[in-house]
Amino acid sequence: MRKFLFETAPLLAAGVLLAADVLFAPRAAQAAGWHYYDPECPIALGEKTMKFVAMQPKKNIDRECVALPDIGPSVIVLDASDNELRDMNWDIRILRGKGPNGDADPEADVVGRLPIQKFRNGMVNFDQNFREPGAYVLYAKLTSDDGAKSFVGRHPFSVGLVTDEELYLYIAFAVFAVVVGAATFALWRQGKLGFKIPDFSKTD
Repeated sequence: MRKFLFETAPLLAAGVLLAADVLFAPRAAQAAGWHYYDPECPIALGEKTMKFVAMQPKKNIDRECVALPDIGPSVIVLDASDNELRDMNWDIRILRGKGPNGDADPEADVVGRLPIQKFRNGMVNFDQNFREPGAYVLYAKLTSDDGAKSFVGRHPFSVGLVTDEELYLYIAFAVFAVVVGAATFALWRQGKLGFKIPDFSKTD
């Protein structure tokens, strides 16, 4: 058995490194939420920006930018440090997305909406219960009191979907399992495992 472990150690190490590389890649961490918090998560509002973060505190402590792992009760947080934005009227909506690029009708695809109001401290957090997995869009329209100036931004995100990064991770583990299985079978065929698998096809 020691000989088997010694001979398969390089394969095991390669599999672990492959899985770790996928698991801890920054993009995967940001999108899939592997306990990584990017405090920016910006929403472009023309020449202005505000920050976005989504959480599901009843399930975990992860803060997400683009992918909530599960459906259910969630918290959305928006933060704008610009004084001009703080003095505007905020129209915040959650839209059902029609694709990964933020396509959605702000009138027809509304699944959640806050009353239009000002947030003098530049921050708002609100609850949103996502009942179905899929693509969603945070829609924000900030307008001056006289209506002469407005800023509009969209932030697409997903809820309860397997992300590309998670899919790559599953594939990496599958490849690792196949490699280890093939190495084990090859060593068994060569009689290097240190034990024999009984041949149940033979009868007494």
